[in-house]
Amino acid sequence: MIGRWKKRGNHIATARLAVQRYLPWPARLLRSGGLLLLAGGAIYAAYYYGQLQTKPTPPAVDNSANANLQRGENEMAELRQKLASSEQQLRLELATRDTLSRQLQQYQTDNSALREQLAFYESLLTKTDRAPGLAIDSFRAEPFSPGRYRLKIVLVQGQSSQEAFKGELEFKLTFERSGKQESLIWPSKRLGIKVSRFSLTESDAALPIDAKLRRVEVRVYALGENNPKLARSYDVKG
Repeated sequence: MIGRWKKRGNHIATARLAVQRYLPWPARLLRSGGLLLLAGGAIYAAYYYGQLQTKPTPPAVDNSANANLQRGENEMAELRQKLASSEQQLRLELATRDTLSRQLQQYQTDNSALREQLAFYESLLTKTDRAPGLAIDSFRAEPFSPGRYRLKIVLVQGQSSQEAFKGELEFKLTFERSGKQESLIWPSKRLGIKVSRFSLTESDAALPIDAKLRRVEVRVYALGENNPKLARSYDVKG
């Protein structure tokens, strides 16, 4: 390229020539892309550095807090063990108390029975002193299972009698079954008895399982006789 001529004063000068290197468009495109990559890298590096600066630092581990927590867990486990031991001891004490309570109740029942027997024998002494001859002092029929009864009779004889009474005993049982009344003699063979001053005789009577005993007639016979020497009827409740 030829510049224009200019006249300055008495001199002739030429304009300055600027020479530029010609780059094809692919090279220009590559150069621009590289600049963009460099700029993007710088921006990412700045962002990453900023994130590292603003990221919260994890709290330091408090060893004393962990020690206190472990101590508390150990104490809790020890308390649980003591509680379990106390509960077991309490159950044993309750079981022992129940056993003692039942034994005490049984002792009281036995004591009452002994007192009753003592009062019975004391009353017998008085009765036999005044009784002129053989007599029925008391009778009881006690159920102990369905259809089964325990029969108890006390016979007394006064001191005026020179010899003990020897004889036989039987019971006539009247019971209700299926809305009807039936009777039987118990036992099938008479019971032998001997009464000096008093005598307690017991016999377990067996009725049909669905039978209810309503009345008992006690019959006392002298040996070798068929007519009763004593006879008395008792109603049975329940």
